[in-house]
Amino acid sequence: MFIRNILSAVVAIATCASSISGVLASDASKELNAANFNTGVAEGATFVKFHSPQCPHCRRLAPVWEDLAVGHKDWERTKGFKFAEVNCLIEGDLCEDHDIRGYPTLNLYYKGKLVDKYNKARSQEQLSEYVATKADEFIFVPDHVDVEEVGQVKVNPEGKVVALDQESYDRRVQFGPWLVEYYAPWCGHCKNLAPIYEQVAQELKDKVNVAKVDCTVNQEICRKIDVRGYPTIRLHQFGESSEYMGMRSKEAISNYAIEALVPSLKEIKAADLEQIKLTEDVAFVYVHSASTSEATTKAIERMSQIFYKKVSIYSSDDQALASALDIPSSGGATLTVLKDNRQYNYVGSLEDEQSVKNWILRYRQPMVSKVTGANSGNILGATGYVMLGLFDPAQSETAAARRALIEMAHNYAAKKQAGQANVEVRFAYMDATRWSNYVKGAFKLDQKDLPKIYVVNNREETYFPHALDGRPVQLNEAALEAYLKDIESGMLMEKSMLNVVQRTFRLVHARVSTVFRFAKEHPMLAVIGGGGLFLSVMRQISPKPEAVATKAD
Repeated sequence: MFIRNILSAVVAIATCASSISGVLASDASKELNAANFNTGVAEGATFVKFHSPQCPHCRRLAPVWEDLAVGHKDWERTKGFKFAEVNCLIEGDLCEDHDIRGYPTLNLYYKGKLVDKYNKARSQEQLSEYVATKADEFIFVPDHVDVEEVGQVKVNPEGKVVALDQESYDRRVQFGPWLVEYYAPWCGHCKNLAPIYEQVAQELKDKVNVAKVDCTVNQEICRKIDVRGYPTIRLHQFGESSEYMGMRSKEAISNYAIEALVPSLKEIKAADLEQIKLTEDVAFVYVHSASTSEATTKAIERMSQIFYKKVSIYSSDDQALASALDIPSSGGATLTVLKDNRQYNYVGSLEDEQSVKNWILRYRQPMVSKVTGANSGNILGATGYVMLGLFDPAQSETAAARRALIEMAHNYAAKKQAGQANVEVRFAYMDATRWSNYVKGAFKLDQKDLPKIYVVNNREETYFPHALDGRPVQLNEAALEAYLKDIESGMLMEKSMLNVVQRTFRLVHARVSTVFRFAKEHPMLAVIGGGGLFLSVMRQISPKPEAVATKAD
């Protein structure tokens, strides 16, 4: 190559020119050559300046580049983003290998591969904005660096949907907030969502990162996040994620994401406490005072963001409420949870966010689950029995019935732990006024017949309508205990939840399914049997041959 031929002639000139022009690599911008280039750009992101000391544009860029590299020197440790430069007058072959056609050329490499070429104005402002965006896009935090040290990460600066793969997902989503759509290219609903999702990304510019993951290519990501249908949208922040279950409109999705950014602590007073106990399955209450540190409150506020729309977290500085919950006024801030007719207090530092998060995860699920459209299949379609409360929230008897059902769940859990439970039973309740068609069809109940509690076997579509004496089950703890014991002993009769037409259809469907399953498993026998059946039927329906008269007749 001609460059190699003249290299020896220009080395001395290059050294002199470099000294005069002042284009020297600082400690913050490492000088790369043919020997160390590949290793120099192998880790994280590297912004490389290819230059010539003789180039006027390079000399004008030199102080700007120096300030840029020095000002962000710590990024190499915290974000895996560093600066480097190559003197093309000395390293001509290296620059030719990288297709450098003019000076200065600014290339961005990530893990040894060229990922972008900078082609905008080379001003301090433009370059600063560029490196800030790219440092966050290609963030690569070493294992020994705590996430807290990384500092502020730029959020959705361009208002676009970012496609993530396994590698970029692992390093970027940990720095929330990220709204991520998990999709499949063949999914019709995903195709319909695509233009709306692009509008969402623009709406959330500088507020929430917006990304998509192709589950047909990145199956491991989607398996870990437990994606069960397409599209699935989840909001990730502070190491947790919550699934979006609302309408797929720009406004609804954008509002959901923006609301999750704001602490959702709900202020309450002592007068609100009884209503919360009646209506909430699980309620966390943060009790504090004027002397509570700001750091403690900030930590609880982050918990409300992490568990946005997953749990209810209330806040109160009302001393009357603290007294009602038996929290001493001199005890400092307290986090307590009201669930399953019980109260549990968190023990430990409220500023230990990981410990608080683990505690909330432990207590966030009630023993008696409310049936919703989202969980009905898991609750009512699983193997085993469900003790199901059918309640009307407006009726005065409902509160006592709900308490009895919860206490029954406590008793069963104790029996199960002691190895004394003979059948598997789960506990749930539903707002029967919202599930009126199901309640009417399965149990023949109207609203006036509520509340009721039945043990249901939804797999067999049967239930136990009466106690041992043939009367309706009484809605108190002792009666429910006896009711379940009689079911375990096999002393009660089940009743179908299906009408005659439904039962006949299920029977026919089961028989036909058995035939088809046999035919699939034994095709030759099925052909022989089918042929024999066909010939037998044809014999029966074919006309009989007429008798032929003989001379004797």
